[in-house]
Amino acid sequence: MKLNIPTPYHKLTWFLEKLEVLETDMDFLRKYATSFSSKQKIFAEHLHHYFLEIPETSFFIEHEERQGLLQQAWMDWFDGLFRVDLNQSFLAYLWKSGLRHVEINIDHKFIVLAYAVVRQFCERVAQIEVPPPDRESVLFAIDKLIDFCLLIETQAYIEATTQCDLEVVKGFSHQIRNPLTIIGGNILRLKKKRGETNPENPVFDAILDESHRLEKMVSDMGMYSDMYQAVPNRREVELGEVIENALEEIKDHPFFGKTRFQIALDPEIPLVIGDPSDLHRMFFYLIENALEGADPADPYIRISSGPKALSKAFVEVQIFNNGTPPAEEDLSNLFVPFYSSKSRGTGFGLPIAQLAARKSYGDLFIEPLPGKGTVCIIKLPTPDSSV
Repeated sequence: MKLNIPTPYHKLTWFLEKLEVLETDMDFLRKYATSFSSKQKIFAEHLHHYFLEIPETSFFIEHEERQGLLQQAWMDWFDGLFRVDLNQSFLAYLWKSGLRHVEINIDHKFIVLAYAVVRQFCERVAQIEVPPPDRESVLFAIDKLIDFCLLIETQAYIEATTQCDLEVVKGFSHQIRNPLTIIGGNILRLKKKRGETNPENPVFDAILDESHRLEKMVSDMGMYSDMYQAVPNRREVELGEVIENALEEIKDHPFFGKTRFQIALDPEIPLVIGDPSDLHRMFFYLIENALEGADPADPYIRISSGPKALSKAFVEVQIFNNGTPPAEEDLSNLFVPFYSSKSRGTGFGLPIAQLAARKSYGDLFIEPLPGKGTVCIIKLPTPDSSV
């Protein structure tokens, strides 16, 4: 598996700034670069021996395509750690190193462990090679640089593994869509051929219902994958307008016409910050969830908003339905993909809604109201926030 994820220079530079890895730190390290780099062979042998003693990593070491290549790479890395500039070339080198670890399927805990070994080795060298007046500054600079390297490795690992997972989801969605369409089409033709009075029609209808549910699940899976990867375009959005548009899109739902709606939005907080497309999807799925959860005998939904904790930095939107609240054992799983407490649910509506809220620096949760119904509470930032 070859990963081709561009180096996110802006994000890595941000890491540098937050860890306060400065050129003055590098100057201190360069002052003693020879003292450390002269130990590069000892370091590589030490790391080689350390991981040779661990069964999960010894396999990679014992089955190198070219013996000694790994030790040479460790020597070069260790030498470069004390000589490099904090430029794009160095950032790209660290990023590609992180991707490479995913490509060869090394468990990330061993990468973290390796950096711990590096830190300990450097501390021992500093105790011998660096004079006491400079030792604390050198060790402090080494700590920051190793933290920075590990942070990049971790970010590369997360992005690479996430991309792999999403590619699997996307591939699955693509491969299953066509067979589902064929199954549904053939069942419809077979049902039409057998006639309206055919005693097997209930079986055909059951197959069609499941086929439609799977088609919607595939569609929702694709949407979740696309949303996860997309960079949000956050801006000011009219809260009332995005809710109105979601209601307009869902009006063909079989329960919509039977449901009483009450809208009570705070006129003093008309705007929220978020990606308009994400927020539209969020409210669509939350309203759909409320429609399917409302009391079938007298379905009622109330959508209201107000300031969060008496602060206009965030607005709290509540979507209440008067149906039976979810069971206690279901609450912790409501936002887990594929999990659904409804017989025809896809298990992606609430996860998509939660993802949309969090991409806008908000959040949402479900609160059961025994004897009354269920309320979904959404927190979203407003223009008065610092987002």
